[in-house]
Amino acid sequence: MKKALETLRSHLQTLMALAQSANPDGGALQAQFLLTQQHFQHQMLPLGDDLPSAQPVLTEMNRTLRLLAMDVAFLQAARQSTTAQQRQRQMVEKLGQLLSFCEAMAQAIANEV
Repeated sequence: MKKALETLRSHLQTLMALAQSANPDGGALQAQFLLTQQHFQHQMLPLGDDLPSAQPVLTEMNRTLRLLAMDVAFLQAARQSTTAQQRQRQMVEKLGQLLSFCEAMAQAIANEV
């Protein structure tokens, strides 16, 4: 469980670094996002069965990841710099939420042990 969470945190931090760069590469963002999303769906979501106290956090993480997918797509489609900057800010905000959810997951895992 902890390994899966650490891997997710690492993916999110990489995505955060890409999102905070001056001119984010849409292709790199998309690729990293897909990697993060796949890891979450295959490694993290199943933890809800073993760790019922984590289910609400996993649900919120899943919702936030879906919203983040929209931001990634809209950032790639943005033609004006102000729109791109707005999407970047939204992405960074959602990534911050996801990282705080990782902390909540770590607490849930620690409480179960």
